[in-house]
Amino acid sequence: MKSAASIQTVIIAVIALAASACTRTSEQAWPARHVVFISMDTTRADHFGFMGNERVKTPWLDAVARESIVFTDYMTVVPTTLASHTSLFTGKYPHSHGTPRNGFIVNRDNMMLTEILKGQGFHTAGFIGSFALDRRCEFNQGFDHYDEDFEVSVSEIGVGQNQRSAQAVTDAVVGYLDATGVPERLFLFVHYFDPHKPYSAPPPFDSAYDPQGRADIPDLGELRRSTPEALGRETPVARRYALQYAAEISYMDYHIGRLVADLRRRGILDSALLSITSDHGENFWEHDKTFDHGSTVYQTTMHAVSLLRLPGGRMAGTHLQQLTASIDILPTVLEFLGVTVPTGIDGKSVVLTRTGEPLPSLARYGQATDPWRGVETDPRWNNMLKSRFVREGRFKFIQTPHAGTEELYDIGADESEQTNLLATTSAETAAVAARLRPKLEAWAASADPLPSRFEPSFGAETAARLRSLGYLQ
Repeated sequence: MKSAASIQTVIIAVIALAASACTRTSEQAWPARHVVFISMDTTRADHFGFMGNERVKTPWLDAVARESIVFTDYMTVVPTTLASHTSLFTGKYPHSHGTPRNGFIVNRDNMMLTEILKGQGFHTAGFIGSFALDRRCEFNQGFDHYDEDFEVSVSEIGVGQNQRSAQAVTDAVVGYLDATGVPERLFLFVHYFDPHKPYSAPPPFDSAYDPQGRADIPDLGELRRSTPEALGRETPVARRYALQYAAEISYMDYHIGRLVADLRRRGILDSALLSITSDHGENFWEHDKTFDHGSTVYQTTMHAVSLLRLPGGRMAGTHLQQLTASIDILPTVLEFLGVTVPTGIDGKSVVLTRTGEPLPSLARYGQATDPWRGVETDPRWNNMLKSRFVREGRFKFIQTPHAGTEELYDIGADESEQTNLLATTSAETAAVAARLRPKLEAWAASADPLPSRFEPSFGAETAARLRSLGYLQ
């Protein structure tokens, strides 16, 4: 009987052989001539038509999904921008790659996807939507071109922050390709930031779901200060905020659609491996911190988007139910390309198959990055006491060490995590908790992060901007 690993190897090999008609270089045949990564910041998985939402309009990404493999149970491993993207680009958990949250430096001992593909002859170009991925954090390792020509906007608490709109990001990519042409092999990374607070889609998107647009909606920061009792509840004002968030999703969808159409027109798309993900979601009112992310590990922030479009749209419309995580994207992409996967990573390559057959459930872990102050007391890893979880099958076990709490949820029956099974006593619940608790504690104890530090050259300006984004308290 063949092992799962050998079966996976055979499937990957078959896919590679099927791609043998792709463009060749003088050295070798490539299953995909180009690799394109599109990242959507702060984007909940439940806000897309292809994920079952019939209210929010996302026609462009729905169309891409019809040509792609959809990972329906995909999760991020950390709910803030820099740490999440570093996990995506290294295949490692934060307590391995060492970047705990925004504003820290990505250790250069990490082998980034960009560096790997550059070493394979790809021209590497990145277009960044937010200050959180500023080159001073050294996320730009391996990029030939790193475009962070931000627009300056004003946050909801009046502090200027560097970011740019979806329209500006797409325009920058199109302009760059117009000027440079399409290289023999291209790795293109495009980061969109729009669904992040403040939710401020331009007309006509701002009134797509609320005819009043943003009119008369109180500033979220002021609402938190003046009526804290309204937070954590689905109030009329909260629902209007959620509609503005949906407007940002539809606005971003339109401009991602423009980008995909441009890549198709240039002949890039059908010879590319296209990965579209979100780095994390956003909590509305479902849990303690309203319209925020970073401090909890509930599904609202950890369930994310993942599409993988193969060259020529092969396996179009496949929905994989297997639990997968952001750390699995790098090995999946590299194995598809036939490129050696670095040793020492935490992720596992995903088996790409049409059959939809159930696969063995792998445990996947994650942890929060907030609160920023007051809980960094463990010398191994300064996120050690923050909320963390293990997912295995339908169950999710959460520990929040700094609060001394534990929770257990049946995600299959309670995806919104409203019923903590540990609040009741049953033999099944006790058995599940007894099985998952030592796994989570062993994972936490395995922390061996590469050194990182908050970049002092950012100074007060950087701290103010990160605070305006909600990353500092």
